[in-house]
Amino acid sequence: MKEQHYRAVIIGAGQAGGPLSTTLARAGWTVALVESRHVGGSCINEGCTPTKTMVASARVAYLARRAAEYGVRVGDVEIDFKTIRKRK
Repeated sequence: MKEQHYRAVIIGAGQAGGPLSTTLARAGWTVALVESRHVGGSCINEGCTPTKTMVASARVAYLARRAAEYGVRVGDVEIDFKTIRKRK
């Protein structure tokens, strides 16, 4: 394997790593971006965004169960975790 030389080595392709490596590369730098798990970082793949998606589903279920307090009649509210996880 040929030896490579980089002006910058960015560890982690999360919220800062991706944009930083792109900016440096556009400025003419040779850049290596190293990521061991998820491009985009943990927030978008398993942290903030998936959590917010699941919280939104819980909020809808909560409001549906309280619908009568708002003058809205609904049937039994059931949670379909398979669908929620797929949406996540």
